[in-house]
Amino acid sequence: MSGFTDGNGTGLAPGEIVVDHASRAFSIRADRGGTLKELLLRRRSAGPAPIQALDDVSLRITPGQTVGIVGRNGAGKSSTLKVLAGIVPLDSGSVTIGGRIVSLLELGAGFGRDFSGRENILLGGALHGLNRPEIEARMDDIIAFSELGDFIDVPVKTYSSGMYVRLGFAISAHLDADVLLIDEVLAVGDEAFQRKCEAQIARQVAAGATLVLVSHDAALIERTCERVVVLDGGTVVFDGDSGPGMAYYHHQMGTPVEAAPATASAPASAPTGTPDP
Repeated sequence: MSGFTDGNGTGLAPGEIVVDHASRAFSIRADRGGTLKELLLRRRSAGPAPIQALDDVSLRITPGQTVGIVGRNGAGKSSTLKVLAGIVPLDSGSVTIGGRIVSLLELGAGFGRDFSGRENILLGGALHGLNRPEIEARMDDIIAFSELGDFIDVPVKTYSSGMYVRLGFAISAHLDADVLLIDEVLAVGDEAFQRKCEAQIARQVAAGATLVLVSHDAALIERTCERVVVLDGGTVVFDGDSGPGMAYYHHQMGTPVEAAPATASAPASAPTGTPDP
C-alpha cells in the first residue's frame, strides 16, 4: 500500500512533512525501430531493470524548516519533490503534508500556453484553491513582482524561459504557502531576479512557511537552507545541518580539498544510510 495526503485533516501542523519508507521505481522502455526479426526477439527480453528513484526514504520536516536536497544527477532529488507535490505516486510507503502546498518544479508547468500571463495568474490561483476575488486582490502585486510589463497580456507561448520563471515564481510567491517546493528553476532567471526571489522566499519562511529546495547551486543552498539532505541512488546518505551536509556533498562530488570543509568525510549524521568512505 502507498499513499499521499495533503491539506487539512492530516493530523499534522501546517507546514509539517512526514515521509515514511517511501519507494518509487521507474521502468525504462526502449522505443527503437528495427526489423521484424529484431522486434520478435526483443519481445522475449525482459528489458532493462527499473530505476529505483526512491528507495525506502523516511524524512520528518518540522514547520518552518528550510531544507535543501542535493546529490549527483539521478540521485532522486527531483523525484522526491514530485512525490511531495503529489505528482508522482509511490510504489510503497506514504507521504503526509499539513497545509497548502505550492510547487515550482518545471518551467510553465500548469500554464495554458494560449492564455495570457494575466489569464494564467487566474488559472494558477484557482488551481491552488483561491477564489476569483482573492486572486484579483493579489493581481497587481503578482504582475509587479513578475516585472513582465505589457507582456502580461501576451500569450505565454511567446515567453522566454526567463519570463516563464518570472511569472511562475510571482504566482507562487503570493499564494500563502504552508509548504513551498522549488526545483532548480531559479537558476534560469537573471541574478537580480534570483536575489529578489530569495528575498521573497525568506519573507515566506519568516511568516512560517516550510521550504524544500533542490538545486545544484551550493551557494544558494548554503545561503537559504538550515538543513541538508544528501541523496545517492535514491537513498538518504546524509541528513543534518547545512554546514556538514554541504561538506559531505562536496566530498561526494569530488570537490578539491581546499574548496570543501575538512568535515566532508565525517558527516554529522547519516540516519538512513552509511556514508561512503
